Amino acid sequence: MKVSQTLHFFSLSSLLIGFMLLSTFSINSWAAEQVTSHPKYNYLESEEVILIEVGKQKSEVLVRSWVGKKELGAAILFSNPGMNADSAGLQAFLRRELPHTGWATIAITPPKKVSRLNFSTSPENISKAGEGKFNPNNAERTPQYSKAQWEKIREKQETFITNTMNKLDEIGTPYPGKRILIATNQGAGFVISMLSKNMLAKPDILVLINPFMGTTHENLGLPKLLATLDIPVLDIQSADGHVASQKTTTDRRLLSPQNEPYRYRQQLMLLNLDHAEAWQTCLDLIEGFAHRVNNPY
Repeated sequence: MKVSQTLHFFSLSSLLIGFMLLSTFSINSWAAEQVTSHPKYNYLESEEVILIEVGKQKSEVLVRSWVGKKELGAAILFSNPGMNADSAGLQAFLRRELPHTGWATIAITPPKKVSRLNFSTSPENISKAGEGKFNPNNAERTPQYSKAQWEKIREKQETFITNTMNKLDEIGTPYPGKRILIATNQGAGFVISMLSKNMLAKPDILVLINPFMGTTHENLGLPKLLATLDIPVLDIQSADGHVASQKTTTDRRLLSPQNEPYRYRQQLMLLNLDHAEAWQTCLDLIEGFAHRVNNPY
């Protein structure tokens, strides 16, 4: 009897130990899945990162809820192509600070950046050491993208943006109210162009920061397109903005509605956007403009 009881005890012990090991393994596996599910943003809370399907690829959307009693709506943040949804600097600052002013933030991943064509030199034209020769034809610029190629590139980028934006209605459901679209650099150029073609839903307020486009033709056409938008626009130009954005600063102001501060306002900043003080200034400008538009009288 004692032998039987002993064997029974060891059997139960073995089952218990096996169950504990299996449970521990399962928990560790689940934890690893949680940590590695968004490796790019593993420094953020898991509920802050939403993975969406855009065409045949996955894309991240970062969401931050309101902080405090104000619940005015949501601000959609759209950065420069090639960046991520939490790009260091102004983008990351606004994403974290706007919720304290009553605006939940929804930051989207921009489309990929267009690769630049570089100078190319054929191997047979490289001068040997000591020859002391220079042939101006040795370094020739590779052919630029043709008009048809640019159109295909733009079409892909615009499709990516449209498909991403179409997902935001559901994501933004917990944050009813107004919608601010904040776009920077070439992302702002895309927004101007796509809104003018009715490819994006109109936001209640549009904030542009150093807007430009990648080609001269597209860039110089932005002021006219901007003037056609029938929405309140805050146009911020910083001292260190891309040279292409600086070229259109005056035209953007002159072609937009005059003496209509609730329709269009351009703000020139003396500080560079690599200064934290400039980030705070942008936040104050956005908060102030939104307040005036929402409370005109």
